[in-house]
Amino acid sequence: MSQKHLKPVYWGIFSAGGTAAAMLLAPLLLVLCILLPFGIIGSAADFYYSAHGWISRPWLYIPLAGLFFLFLWHGVHRFYYILHDMHIPVGARTRWGFYGFAVAVLLVSLLVGHFAA
Repeated sequence: MSQKHLKPVYWGIFSAGGTAAAMLLAPLLLVLCILLPFGIIGSAADFYYSAHGWISRPWLYIPLAGLFFLFLWHGVHRFYYILHDMHIPVGARTRWGFYGFAVAVLLVSLLVGHFAA
């Protein structure tokens, strides 16, 4: 009987987060860090009120929280393997702490979004 591992799940979430980050973070940074501050696409206040109206809806907030979780999981997973590659001893508690942090941030963001809406 073979043992079942969760490694495919960890690596699957990692790759989904990396793909989402590669596709979405560059346009997001372009809009939020260049186009809005220089007034190219309008006023930052108008953008905030417009975006807040959409993001505060549960049907959009929940997928955005999930997307943020993918970004965070990707970063945590990469950081864990960087430490591993540098031969810094990280045990199971550290690994569970890293991944638990990503899950805790997801749960807190869902809780805050639920009560803020």
